[in-house]
This record gives sequence, structure tokens and C-alpha cells, in this order.
Amino acid sequence: MKSTFNKATFWAQAAALTTFSLAASAAELVVSVDSIKNDEGHLMAQLFAGEENYNQGKAHASLMVAAKQGVGQLTFTDLAPGEYVVRMFHDENNNQQMDANAFGMPTEGYGFSNQAVGNMGPPQYRDMVVEITTAEEQATTVALMVYL
Repeated sequence: MKSTFNKATFWAQAAALTTFSLAASAAELVVSVDSIKNDEGHLMAQLFAGEENYNQGKAHASLMVAAKQGVGQLTFTDLAPGEYVVRMFHDENNNQQMDANAFGMPTEGYGFSNQAVGNMGPPQYRDMVVEITTAEEQATTVALMVYL
């Protein structure tokens, strides 16, 4: 019996296997948010994939959710293995920008993954990194800070 090779079938099966393996390797990053001041406005969150993208301000994904006083949670989905950083702020007045006083100090709550805190600027990248290595759920916490 002669075996025949069908290119169309081969490529269709290869595409299906690739799609399956990509879906199987996608992870979620659950972000717990502490110290939400009030129910006004929204939480604006950005997820950065890698240090270069963070330094260039190129977000991999963004989320905006209604603020609820106290503690909240949001989830970034379909993440490939790699390093990720979350930065966010509580946009109390819904102007889609982080407000600051005359001295440049933020007047709305803001924070970073791993509850990282900076000194006269943003935290060090290595302090904010969440490493995704498997398709399982990973978690981090952001504590929103306000300087008055």
C-alpha cells in the first residue's frame, strides 16, 4: 500500500497543534489592589512585558475597572512566559491621567506590582517584576499610595 503525503492536511494539523499549545501555555496574572480610597472614578492599570517595554512605556495590556473602596482585584489573561510589571493609579476624577500637585507629587493613589516603592521616582524594575514561568495563575499585590 502506497502512503501519500497531503500538504493541506499536514498544515491544518500543524496549525491546530500550534493553536492548542499556545492556548495551553497562556497564564493569568491576578492583581490584588489594596487601599482604594473611595468609589469614585476608575482604577487604570497597565501591564508591561519586559524591562525594555516598561522603560519605553509600551504597555502589553491595559485595564480600566470601576473603583470600589477598600480592596479590589483585576486579572490580565493570555500571558506567555516572561517578566511582567504592573503599574496603576486610581483616577478619581475620570480624566484618564494621574493628577499631581504643584510640586509634581501625585494627588491620586498609585502603585506598582509586588508593592514596590520608589525613592523620589518609580521603583527599581527588579523590585516590580512578576515572573510567569508556567500556564498557571500568578498573583501580585499593588498597594495604592497617596502623598498629600
